[in-house]
Amino acid sequence: MKYLDALAIAKLKNLNLELRRLASEGHLSGRHRSLWRGFSRDFAQHRPYVPGDEVKALDWKVYARKDRFYVREYRAESILTTQLLVDASGSMAFAGPGRAPKWDQACRLAMGMATLVVGKGDAAGLITFDDRPRDFLPPRAALSQLELMDAALSERGPGGETDLRAALEQAGLRIRRRSLLILISDLLGDPEGILKALKAFKARKHEILVLQVLDPLERDFAFEGPTLFESLEDQSRLFCDAGALGPLYRAEFERLLKIYEASFHLCEIPYAPFYTDVPWETALGRFLTRLQ
Repeated sequence: MKYLDALAIAKLKNLNLELRRLASEGHLSGRHRSLWRGFSRDFAQHRPYVPGDEVKALDWKVYARKDRFYVREYRAESILTTQLLVDASGSMAFAGPGRAPKWDQACRLAMGMATLVVGKGDAAGLITFDDRPRDFLPPRAALSQLELMDAALSERGPGGETDLRAALEQAGLRIRRRSLLILISDLLGDPEGILKALKAFKARKHEILVLQVLDPLERDFAFEGPTLFESLEDQSRLFCDAGALGPLYRAEFERLLKIYEASFHLCEIPYAPFYTDVPWETALGRFLTRLQ
């Protein structure tokens, strides 16, 4: 696999994803206990048989001892369904000198989180998007799901324009059950629209994590003199004096990050920027530690 090789798996051994509070009610076996009664391996109690109970639920050993019918009840467990939402728009192809594109960092973060989820017996799914959803892999708890996700990311690649709000709204139509949503994007768009879309997910009882992938050059704007900037999403160009533009750009970039940080905090959405000059497993470990 491209983004989940032996080295990546080794780096994940020291990371842990514990999100018990996000456990959702479901019917599949998993590690998250619910208050529902069902059939699983975790015995809860016996209770007297009542008409309508399934015969297969009877405990015949107890009947042999007491000559009365009792039903075995089990504490049902449910899986945590996780959807990885990965930005595949053209801006994710940006890379500073000597660094891999933001897309590579995003894919490794996505596969890292998916591995931790599936490794706990939970289900992970994938949606890639630019101005609309592209790839869609329904959540599954099988290890083979990781291979399918890695293949989808390897074949996709960044390209196309960004409409994050519209893409999230369309993706939401495919997410029917309460889930943990992990958004991995550079968030370079209209913050008001992005936040509105994420608040709509919260209103539907989804839990959300936001991993913003950025290149340090996007933050520092280390350009000087006359410079031609070309868009990675359309054919637009901008020729300007980068030295004169720098202070204004850096101030606006810092303001954007503060908007996201404050807004996500108010919405109780865990958020962190992930810069491509920091090893993905180091940054992910710090982020996961904050969630404990």
